[in-house]
Amino acid sequence: MSKKTKKKDETMWTSTTGLPSWKQSPVDLSPMYTLHQNFPPLVLQGHLSSKSCAKMTNTGNTVKIEFPEGREPIVRGGPLQSDEYRFGELQFRWGPSDARGAEHSVDGVCRFIERFSMEAQAVHWNTSYGSPDKCYERDDGIAVVAFLFQVIGCQGMVDNPDFACIADNLSRIKIPDRSVELPPGCLNWMADACSKPGYYTYNGSLSTPPYTECVTWIVIPRSVKISARQGYL
Repeated sequence: MSKKTKKKDETMWTSTTGLPSWKQSPVDLSPMYTLHQNFPPLVLQGHLSSKSCAKMTNTGNTVKIEFPEGREPIVRGGPLQSDEYRFGELQFRWGPSDARGAEHSVDGVCRFIERFSMEAQAVHWNTSYGSPDKCYERDDGIAVVAFLFQVIGCQGMVDNPDFACIADNLSRIKIPDRSVELPPGCLNWMADACSKPGYYTYNGSLSTPPYTECVTWIVIPRSVKISARQGYL
């Protein structure tokens, strides 16, 4: 496992209090500036092969996925230790092109920065604090498991079948505040990325306002491969 220590572009952020802050997200993840550390196994419970349907909504700013109350997936272990974090929602992040869609980037060989087409952020809250609202006031209140996507090949590239239920339903929620039900197993595309051990983790912030520094980030470095058609969000 790896722990990130260098901030993106060496830039000093300003917190909501007006004081300098060094824990803002996202960051550039660089193997050259990581500390390798052994953690307990990271456990994703209920994310893969879920038997529950989910709801996908166009918020006007992004697309999010939520599960019914009482059927939310759980994440624990790894840098989260014995704390249990309950799934709140998954949000997608994308940009103007396939090469600059994800919020996080990864430094590769010879300082080549690998950028990704899209990023999915599964936001979980620490059940020790009783409710999601209280978690935003705690350094360890939120855990985000981030998945990086790559659009592979040209328009003829075969679709990722595990991502199809999401991509194929996006046309039904083009209007803000529209929602659609997703079938069980709608997060099965996570399986391949999680098939091997190892990830980046660091203590950071929400990447949207109010940028609260309450997040343990877990970034899976193995990208999810999708076709150009599926990446056209």
